[in-house]
Amino acid sequence: MVDYTKFSHVKYRQYEPPEDYRRNYFIDEFNKISFSIDLLSDEYFPKRGVSPVKTAEYTATIYDDVVLCNGTFAVNLYDAGGQTDEVGNKVNAGRRLIVKNTGAGAITVDGSGSQTIDGAVTKVLSNQYDVVEIVSDGSNWHIIYDEATATVSSFGTSTHTTTGKSLVLGF
Repeated sequence: MVDYTKFSHVKYRQYEPPEDYRRNYFIDEFNKISFSIDLLSDEYFPKRGVSPVKTAEYTATIYDDVVLCNGTFAVNLYDAGGQTDEVGNKVNAGRRLIVKNTGAGAITVDGSGSQTIDGAVTKVLSNQYDVVEIVSDGSNWHIIYDEATATVSSFGTSTHTTTGKSLVLGF
């Protein structure tokens, strides 16, 4: 056991760091906390985005947002329904996916199993720069936007007279 009574003559006083040090200390602490939050957010809300350009058959995942394709092959979709959560909802319902043909080949977008894309078994992007945006309803896929036919479901389109590009109306 240490006898601290022999140190009673030592006077302790609160150390006050200089103002610059305190500011840097708080900045460091903020950066530590912010880094921890970033790690947690990546775990619970994984980053989604554009995948590298695919050149061979590919099966999309729930982490894909945009699938860029170059060549002639199929992009297989994941299950439109997925698992059922504790409330009874399909977890993949409402997920969106964009598939774009960046090359000269034909890209075939194929639903999972017997699932359809607007009632069809497949959707073909036959021209370069054709793009299709689809959304899951929990059992099948529905086309929201189709550059190949320049249609927008449930909205309106207007074609620009100079560029020939479609303008989506109604957002």
